[in-house]
Amino acid sequence: MSVLLLSAAACGGGGAAPAGPGASTPPPATSSVPTETPSPMPLPSPSGPPQSRPTQGTPPGDTAPAAGQIDASALPAGYPHDVTLAQGGKVVVIHAEEGGCDHIMAAAGEETAQQAVVVVTVTKAPHGQMCPMHVREVSLPVPLAEPLGGRKLVLRPGP
Repeated sequence: MSVLLLSAAACGGGGAAPAGPGASTPPPATSSVPTETPSPMPLPSPSGPPQSRPTQGTPPGDTAPAAGQIDASALPAGYPHDVTLAQGGKVVVIHAEEGGCDHIMAAAGEETAQQAVVVVTVTKAPHGQMCPMHVREVSLPVPLAEPLGGRKLVLRPGP
């Protein structure tokens, strides 16, 4: 009977640590199953229409210049000439695509009672420079001193 009692004590795992060199105890068993499921985080409700602008057509709040009001005849091929008017005609917005190493800038030029000039500059990479082949749509706002109104908008190439 003492042998049986001794084996039960050795296998019971409830008491003393095993004796002897190199002996170790296994780590206690733990459960990886969560006892409670966390509730999902509530999403914020939208506070109005999205703040992005459409990529085609006239953006909301902007207007297209009247037919024949834009003179882009001086611009070289490939220069942007897609234009809308914002803030009641006080801002000319040039819509363009930049790619790789190309960079487009626009600035107000001379303004008279008959016309407003916007200078468009396209900077290209030096010949032989490797450039990534990706396209970015950009909108270049150009503030005028006075709203365009019935004046002609003249687009000219920059230096």
